[in-house]
Amino acid sequence: MAKYKVSVIVPTYNSGLFLNAFFDSIMYQSLGFENIEIIFVDDCSDDEYTLYLLNLFDKNFYNVKSVFLEDNTGFPGTGRNIGLSLADSEFVIFSDHDDTYVPNAFEIMYNHAVKNDADMVITNYYKIYPNEREKVKTIFNGENIVVSSVDDDTRLFSIDPAIWCKLFRKDFLIENDIRFLERMLAEDLYFFIVSLFKSSCTVYLDNVYTYNYYIRNVEGDKSTIHIRNKKYLGKMIEGYWQTNEFLNNNDFNQYYADIFNMHFVYWITSLIVSDISDDEKLELISNINELLKKDVEIIPGFNERIYSGLTKPILEDNYEKTLKSINSISRYRGIFRLITSFSARRG
Repeated sequence: MAKYKVSVIVPTYNSGLFLNAFFDSIMYQSLGFENIEIIFVDDCSDDEYTLYLLNLFDKNFYNVKSVFLEDNTGFPGTGRNIGLSLADSEFVIFSDHDDTYVPNAFEIMYNHAVKNDADMVITNYYKIYPNEREKVKTIFNGENIVVSSVDDDTRLFSIDPAIWCKLFRKDFLIENDIRFLERMLAEDLYFFIVSLFKSSCTVYLDNVYTYNYYIRNVEGDKSTIHIRNKKYLGKMIEGYWQTNEFLNNNDFNQYYADIFNMHFVYWITSLIVSDISDDEKLELISNINELLKKDVEIIPGFNERIYSGLTKPILEDNYEKTLKSINSISRYRGIFRLITSFSARRG
């Protein structure tokens, strides 16, 4: 029998500045701290304060485990998978190290999971800026649903795959061998999509906000949505290919555009506003073009007028022309408003 109701699995790396606030938000959960397990998996931090705190938590709290990897992986997938293998709980949730939960987050998610015998409970979240808090909006407009299959409501594909506001039945993940992609990005998209297809009961609470996602954009302290270098964009492509392979292997290609369209718009917009060289852009475009082609064959222009000019060169495998169109789009004055919009949707 599981020892805890919920395990919180947290990959860390030089997280010291944020760990106390995160830990406090777990300690004072209305579900009861005694019902919660925290598993930190550290990715070779070289910050002494981070290591001090992780060892301190592990030593002083019976329900805290701090695990230290021998080699730096650079991505959260490995830490999340290790944490899942160590969890001694009914349900698990995967958090980032630099955010916080609202006080009743786990109680709400756990109660809905038990009531509905759910494999997955999904909630909404706040985006926290230096001077304001913003509720993330979705196409559900506050509607809550319970489905036995994703076919019951394919709007679920439009939900931000951000993993930290989703509670999973641990045995469901283990029995279906659902794991995060390692050493690449879009690992949350892959994990979420596989879980949606495998789940026999998914609860979505669009009007419940459980997580505070802090948006930082200053030098040396940037949220992931503000990092747009070649490595970041390339590792996202690797994750997209793995998700595409899952769809191919399971005859789910009819859902391809529903799943990918929003993410491709986000990726292209990120490429547009990046400051990487044209040669690097060409390399990235060549790596993702086959995936984009599948999408524009279904939805020309990615449902966005500003991107309609990309359809033809993508279908023709004309990477130079695609790059020229992308560079032309970058000159539009509205592009920064566009990236803000997609970042809000993608997280």
